[in-house]
Amino acid sequence: MQYRQLGASGPKVSVLSFGNWITGDDKESEKTQIELVKIAYDAGVNFFDTAELYGYGVAEEIMGKAIVNLKCKREDLVVSTKLYWGKSEKFPGVNCTGLSRKHLIEGMKASLKRLQLDYVDIVFCHRADPEISLEDVCKSMSWIVDQGYSVYWGTSEWPACLISAAIEICNRLGLNKPIAEQPQYSMVHRERFEQEYREIFEVYKYGTTIWSPLANGLLSGRFNDGVIDADSRLNKAAFAKMMFEHQKNSTSDIFSKLKKLAELAKEVGCSQAQLAILWVIANKDVSTCILGASKESQLKETLETVKYLSKWTP
Repeated sequence: MQYRQLGASGPKVSVLSFGNWITGDDKESEKTQIELVKIAYDAGVNFFDTAELYGYGVAEEIMGKAIVNLKCKREDLVVSTKLYWGKSEKFPGVNCTGLSRKHLIEGMKASLKRLQLDYVDIVFCHRADPEISLEDVCKSMSWIVDQGYSVYWGTSEWPACLISAAIEICNRLGLNKPIAEQPQYSMVHRERFEQEYREIFEVYKYGTTIWSPLANGLLSGRFNDGVIDADSRLNKAAFAKMMFEHQKNSTSDIFSKLKKLAELAKEVGCSQAQLAILWVIANKDVSTCILGASKESQLKETLETVKYLSKWTP
């Protein structure tokens, strides 16, 4: 495993990490999920990611149990969660959602309880909140860090202009500033990461914990013939829209490219999924690539990607 620094002042994280977005809401697969975390840890993964949104707390509970199961020193792990979408049975979408100081503090305490941790290493604002002033968000997140609930804070899917503004607000007010962004990034979802974020990488040395390197399975090699399984996430309208809405080419062009990627993977000697992950982590602006899996075989295959990194050249 290789380790990279998460932002200019952040900790070192494994270049491949593990998150439970894909399966975190499935209580029935808890035993398997706990084992997946153990497999990742044994392979050298030290960064684990979750969020209050995933199963509205179920994923955090399972991640907490998985961390306890590791029986390791707390300083050996870098754990993150994300705040924005909490849940209330009585008043859904009122004070349990967004980046108000009230929700951030209450959400942070609830997340720590579910995770069975005294603190997380980084807490992300899961989206930007247009209803709350950016200065208030910065003050609230800095306060969370000052209280020791989190060591650092960051952003997720924020526009570059708001990230820059948040950093400058924190610099001006002497607050703890955000250190990393959690964006989507893959071969088929590139524009924001490579163009919009270029300045914040160069100026602020901002870290990244990228997600969906396989574009929800599109790049795995399973769909090269254009046939999408009925039980696949890609078959769901929301995921399909997310995958194809940024493409300038037609869907048929995408599948044509997938077949060519398969040929390139054979040249490297790896699977198509490994090639897609290898392509992501070869980018110096990627601090860590979050892997998701529902099966042990899937995770073991993608974790082996690091052994091909030495073959990667300009």
